[in-house]
Amino acid sequence: MSDSMFEIIKNTEEPETAGKAEKKQKSETTSKSEKSKDSSGSGTKTKPDDLSGPTPAPGKTTKQLNRIFGNITRWLIDIYVLFFLCIFALCTHEKYFDVLKFRFEIYWKSTLIYGAVFLGLGLFYLLADTIYNKSAIRRGFFASLKKGGWKRYISKVDIAFFALIVIFGISTAFAQYPYEAFWGNRGRSQGLFLWLVFFVTYILVTRFYRFKRWHIFAYMGFASLVCLWGISNFFLYTWGMFEGADPIYRYTFVASIGNINNYTNFTGMLYGASAVMFVAGRNKAEILFSYVILVIASFAQIMGLSDNAILSTATVIAFIPIFIWKSSSHIIRHGITIVTYLAAMKITSLITQSGIETMNDLEPSTQIVLGGKSITVYLILLLLIIVIAFTAYTRKTNSVNPSNEEKTVKQAKILWNIILVCGVLITIAILIAANTGWHPELWESYKGMLIFNDEWGTGRGLAWRLGMEYWINDSTLFTKLFGYGPDTYYIITMDRFMNIMQNAGYGIFDSAHNEYFEYFITVGVFGLIAYIALMFTSLKQIFKSGEITVKAAGMAVLAYVIQAVVNIAIPITTPVFMLLIFVGLAGNRSEK
Repeated sequence: MSDSMFEIIKNTEEPETAGKAEKKQKSETTSKSEKSKDSSGSGTKTKPDDLSGPTPAPGKTTKQLNRIFGNITRWLIDIYVLFFLCIFALCTHEKYFDVLKFRFEIYWKSTLIYGAVFLGLGLFYLLADTIYNKSAIRRGFFASLKKGGWKRYISKVDIAFFALIVIFGISTAFAQYPYEAFWGNRGRSQGLFLWLVFFVTYILVTRFYRFKRWHIFAYMGFASLVCLWGISNFFLYTWGMFEGADPIYRYTFVASIGNINNYTNFTGMLYGASAVMFVAGRNKAEILFSYVILVIASFAQIMGLSDNAILSTATVIAFIPIFIWKSSSHIIRHGITIVTYLAAMKITSLITQSGIETMNDLEPSTQIVLGGKSITVYLILLLLIIVIAFTAYTRKTNSVNPSNEEKTVKQAKILWNIILVCGVLITIAILIAANTGWHPELWESYKGMLIFNDEWGTGRGLAWRLGMEYWINDSTLFTKLFGYGPDTYYIITMDRFMNIMQNAGYGIFDSAHNEYFEYFITVGVFGLIAYIALMFTSLKQIFKSGEITVKAAGMAVLAYVIQAVVNIAIPITTPVFMLLIFVGLAGNRSEK
């Protein structure tokens, strides 16, 4: 990852040659002579802070400039990062009526202001270097580039992101509706403009931000407030957010986020971060705090009612052993994490069966239905027995021979990988059986999840079918490669399939409800490849980190990335998602 600007330029000072050293020695001798004259009453005294006096040595001035400008930029970027990690998701204006417009404007306006401020600081920094430092920093920087030092400044993530921006730009420039593609105003405001703003954020955070562990804990704490708000909405406490709106929206809009799908991609990120910190926290305080947040996130995932949460939860549970397990205590707490989620499912199911009015009354969610099954209780008991037995076993074996710890973790990882492979194979087998008509009575209760047709995923099947019909029958080679234009899925479907959508009873599709498929259609094959490359290189870099809070950010991102297969990107939550990526990358860089 690229180094911080002010850390890089510390190494750009020119080495002293023998000639320079000799000049320096003469200068020091002259200075001593002048001081002698001053003390005897002759000559003129020079005030230490007088800028008109002798210019300090380049090395000293470089350090002074780095310290001054580095402190200013780090202070400013800390405010920016904390605002968007902690406060942004809680911001509302006119209830749910303008939540997208309001959040979008907060994000792009503040980011562009920050970009302008940092550009001004950069120019002022170069001016100060020219006036007071004889351009030592600038000359050293270009000398470093000539020697191949550019590799230190440009990473694979930089290349992937820049390629994505270029492809978005080409797609927009040649779009049939370039204005709409630029602003995304016929979709979810995810046009080229937003991606340019994301790129500004990327530069600001990865070049100027110095990672701090407590920022991740602050994010978890404030995000849990959003979840608590959503949990209260589950019990139909509306807090005045639905005044002037149809009461039916009480069952599909929650917290400060809005639609339950958007809410669930937010809760999924928190679930990922809190699970990692509970499993691998440094001390009891971190573990206890993280567990409280984990419990809140678990209930939020379930009470959000969106089945999308199943994907993000499964992702976190599946990948923690791969990226996080380092000790037997990690394995034990991972078991507790799974038990906690299953218990939350059971408790939520019992609440809905008790007669208390909830959001679940309108259309029961899959997780709550499963929580009501007796098998959930058996799974909880089985896992508790396994956790207790494993705890007793590891304490006994490790007390006899501490070196057994590494062997135990290695064996547990192998076993977990076998379970994962079996789970994937079983899932594939179930999907094949359900979609080929084998014993249809077995899948009747879950056909909305298992059987792929136009009704699958509350109309997602139809949205995807229409998108593929356009791509196969109506798109040119250019639009196959570069897309129809960013965030133009609404235009594609409305121009071609309006009657089909209306007859199906789903209204309109302004999004594919699958981020990857949407990029495939709107920015083409090249755009999809570039986006996947950005996600892959970013996550690879983040999970290389040895800092657990950086990995917590990475798990939050991974939960979102997997859930995006059935969800939508929208700047109500995507600024938080992108910032977690950039903060994670900055954390990995800080270690270097």
